[in-house]
Amino acid sequence: MSYVYLLHFSKPITPGRPAQHYLGWASDLDDRIRKHRNGKGSRLCQVAKERGISFELAEVWKGDRALERKLKQNKNSPKICPICYHNKPNRK
Repeated sequence: MSYVYLLHFSKPITPGRPAQHYLGWASDLDDRIRKHRNGKGSRLCQVAKERGISFELAEVWKGDRALERKLKQNKNSPKICPICYHNKPNRK
């Protein structure tokens, strides 16, 4: 089984740029998250670790690379991130 996952960073990786998410795909989710935490999973997570920026596993879906591509093409990670949704000001 494979999974698509969304990471939510504690703050933007680069000052002045709002990117605060990473969408990825893995067949072994636990191993992939462990690699990200060690700065070995993706370049973005490596940079975040170097800058002392933490992340949370915000969402997981059963799916393959096709789902990952579909979600990435939509470019709306904050809208599908439950952490951003719950922290949104004036949410009713």
